Amino acid sequence: MQFTQTKAPYRVAALSAVTVAGLLFAVTSAQAQTQPKAEPPKAAAATPPAPGAELKAPVIAVIDVQKIMQESAASKGITKSFESLRDSYQKEISALEDKLRKTEDELRKQQTVLSPEALATKRRDFEKQVADVQKTVQNRKRALETSLNEAMAVVHKTMVDVVAEISRERGANLVLARQQFVLVDTQLDVTDTVMERVNKKLPQVALNVPKQ
Repeated sequence: MQFTQTKAPYRVAALSAVTVAGLLFAVTSAQAQTQPKAEPPKAAAATPPAPGAELKAPVIAVIDVQKIMQESAASKGITKSFESLRDSYQKEISALEDKLRKTEDELRKQQTVLSPEALATKRRDFEKQVADVQKTVQNRKRALETSLNEAMAVVHKTMVDVVAEISRERGANLVLARQQFVLVDTQLDVTDTVMERVNKKLPQVALNVPKQ
């Protein structure tokens, strides 16, 4: 948010240039914008074969990581909580913007009746209010992003644990992300099984946003 001061000696900043809410809510979707990018589960480091030993044939499993991270029960719950908090913060910021506009209007009306010194003092007070609103916006944005990242990290870890579990059961020694391929044999795709177990192990995750 930028406040541009005019050339008039006692003219306060034009609030029409304020985009306070836009700074906070450029994060419009928990899934599309702020959600941390889900990465394919990392393969465990394998013990190198002894010299001359025969390499095992690859046993492949495929998983749609993005689907798990977006459509699991916990992920949907996190998204819902995020959107609720975002809307609540939007209302708070809008109220602060309205207050700033009213303050600016009052200052504009008083330019002809106050002394230059008194008007300068009021202008400094107004600019401090503007700075406080900017700080509030940034704090709210940072808190939302941090809490979202932490919550989604819990989902991601659970997914990785489940994939490792299923890989052991199937004897798979290579797990690949579905997004890397155009066509995949359905027998190799373990996404539905992973989704079922993740939902059972982790039905919900709280979105813990620290109080500001």
